[in-house]
Amino acid sequence: MIPKRQDELAKQLGKLVVDHLITPRSIQSKVINDASIQNMKIFVQAEVKKALSIQKSTAQLLDQLGMKNSSFTLEQRLQTFILGKYEIWSEENMSKSLKDIVPPHLQQKALDSIPALSHFIVKKGKECLQCGRQTPS
Repeated sequence: MIPKRQDELAKQLGKLVVDHLITPRSIQSKVINDASIQNMKIFVQAEVKKALSIQKSTAQLLDQLGMKNSSFTLEQRLQTFILGKYEIWSEENMSKSLKDIVPPHLQQKALDSIPALSHFIVKKGKECLQCGRQTPS
């Protein structure tokens, strides 16, 4: 009797397993518990230590994980992100004066640097003028 109805029995057993034994709740209770979380932490820590001990670049590690040209893609994404943030910041601050944007401590630092900067400019100007006056004999 079993050999004749083997396909039907297999289907019914499969349905029983899927409907009653392997449910989202049962999977969640097996995967999300203190012991499995601790095991995952240990595994991830070991993999990170292993990855850090290998003398490979980030691009090589990402390539190894199947992320080809990832360094180029990451660089593009980072540039796009930074440019986007800069454009937003520019639009928000376009109508503000520099005094409103630059923090007071940096404003003071700039003011304190003016005498030294003036002295430097005058010194370099004199050197430049003296070089122009000297002609080879």
